[in-house]
Amino acid sequence: MNYVIVDLEMNKVSGEFKEERRKCTNEIIEIGAVIMNESFNEISSFKTYVKPRYSSDITPKVKKLTGISWDMVEDAPEFEEAFRMFVNFCDIAGDDYQIIEWSESDHTQILNEMFQKDYVPNEKEKELMTKWHDFQREFGAMLGRGKSRSTSLKEALLYVGEDFVGNEHDALFDARNTAELFSITKIEAKREKALQKVIDIFEPKSDPVTLGDIFDFGSLSKSCESK
Repeated sequence: MNYVIVDLEMNKVSGEFKEERRKCTNEIIEIGAVIMNESFNEISSFKTYVKPRYSSDITPKVKKLTGISWDMVEDAPEFEEAFRMFVNFCDIAGDDYQIIEWSESDHTQILNEMFQKDYVPNEKEKELMTKWHDFQREFGAMLGRGKSRSTSLKEALLYVGEDFVGNEHDALFDARNTAELFSITKIEAKREKALQKVIDIFEPKSDPVTLGDIFDFGSLSKSCESK
């Protein structure tokens, strides 16, 4: 099996588009993805900006977070074309592949944006939308956090002793870092080493440090008696 690791960046729908905003609060402005083979090596990558239809600017918050400005998306393909480009990219993975996302929000975003834009997926695209896997949920279960969504990708990498490489909230960098974390959890030697680091972080030490270990209360008592 091959793996398509994907990340999306989004921008808020402008307030004047009330009906469209009720259907979907955000629009995709960037898609980044990498394909890993069954040995968890990257074999291809994909990145495109996406022009939002229901806004005429990138919100200050999103611009600060992602570094994406309006002039970077103004001439980019809109959702329909960009999504088809992503689907065609997934063909490189062959017939047997899984799409890995860090939280199910990316899968939900595409479905909601299809609804917002009256996009009717063909049979191939419908099948693709059944292949998504929420890796954040899986990693949370590894940490004993169940369905927790509180762990960021950067935090998760730190837990296993890795640094985030590149710029956060750049879709391709996010996809690559998710791929690195995913491979660590799947390759046995890497997984055992990483899990030990996680255990060291989250499990209490068998011999916890006490105030008595830090201060010599016996000496303090003798000092008080001599006064």
